[in-house]
Amino acid sequence: MLAEPQRTSYDVNFRVLGFPVRIHPFFWLGTALLGASALDRGPTFLLIWMVVVLVSILVHELGHALAFKWYGTGSHIVLYVFGGLAVPWNRVEGRWRNIVIALAGPFAGFLLCGTVYASQLIAPWAGNNAALASLFFTLIFVNLYWGVLNLLPVVPLDGGRVSQEVCGAIWRRNGLRVALQISIGFAAAVAIYSLACELERKQQADWFDGLPWWFPQGSFWTAILFGMLAAQSYQILQQVSWTYSHWDDPADRSPWQR
Repeated sequence: MLAEPQRTSYDVNFRVLGFPVRIHPFFWLGTALLGASALDRGPTFLLIWMVVVLVSILVHELGHALAFKWYGTGSHIVLYVFGGLAVPWNRVEGRWRNIVIALAGPFAGFLLCGTVYASQLIAPWAGNNAALASLFFTLIFVNLYWGVLNLLPVVPLDGGRVSQEVCGAIWRRNGLRVALQISIGFAAAVAIYSLACELERKQQADWFDGLPWWFPQGSFWTAILFGMLAAQSYQILQQVSWTYSHWDDPADRSPWQR
C-alpha cells in the first residue's frame, strides 16, 4: 500500500549484492529531521546517526530483497523519507511466502543488531570514545527498537503485512477489512502513548516510571508517524468497506462484528 516515489535528477543510484538501490533526496531530509537532536552534541554525531540509519534501512530492505529472490523474483530497493521499499518485479503467490518476505526485513535488522552486540562482547571497540559509543548504541537502538516497532500489526508496516495474510486466511474475503481495523487500533494507541510520553517529558512528570527500563519511549515523531498511519488505514478501510458490504458473508465477519 506504499507507492514507490518518482525518480528525480538528485537520486543516488548504486548496487548492493546485485540489487539496484535508489536513494530519493527526501531520505536525507527525513533522516536529518529524525536525528536533529544529535546536533546538540556536534555535527559528528548527526553524521553517525545518518550513516547508521542508511546502513540499517538498507540491511532491512536487503532482507526483503533476498527473500524475494529466494522465491524466484527480482527486486529493487528504494530509500525515501522515513523508510524504504523493496519493490518486487513479479507478484509472489502464497500466504506463507508473503509472511516470510515480510518478516525477512526486521529479522535482517535483528541479525545486524546481534552481530554488533556480539562484536562488542568479543572485542570491545566502543570503549570510552564518545563517537564509537554513539555508533554502537545507535546501531543497537535502530535495528532492535525500530525492528520491533515495524512488527506491530499496522498497515503498511511489515507486521501489518503479516496481519493482512493471517486475517485473510481466517476471514477469507473480509481479511483486509479486519486487518485495517486492527491497524487503526494499534496505530492510534501508539500515537496516543507517544503524545503522552512527549507531555510527560515537557511537564517533568512520572507517568510511566512503572514501565521497565527497556520499554521504548514514544516521541513527537512517532506520534506523527502513527497518527498518519492510523488515518491512512481508516481511509483505505472506507474505500474497501463499500465494496465488501455488497457480498458480505456473516461467516467472514470479525468477532467484534458478530
